[in-house]
Amino acid sequence: MQVRSGSNMWTFFLGLCAAVLLGGAPAAAQEFSRGQGLYENHCQSCHESWVHTRDARKVATLNELRRYVASWNVHAGLGWGDEEIGDVADYLARTFYKLEDTP
Repeated sequence: MQVRSGSNMWTFFLGLCAAVLLGGAPAAAQEFSRGQGLYENHCQSCHESWVHTRDARKVATLNELRRYVASWNVHAGLGWGDEEIGDVADYLARTFYKLEDTP
């Protein structure tokens, strides 16, 4: 019986470890979003964080920000679709602009 009990404890321990590891995955995914990755790989080299906080260029709505990202998508020849544009705009809205209508 003790061997079986020890085996059950080992199974419980492994299950607990898996739950902890898998439970942390969504949080890690939220910390580094697809929009962040696209921005860092394609935009950040020219657009440092200060460019998003200047008073003269600050956007007021998420839709306005999406229009800016779409415009730069064309200008830079990135070929992004609506989903990528939306992901980058959402990332910028949460990170720099703190817009009210951000999902």
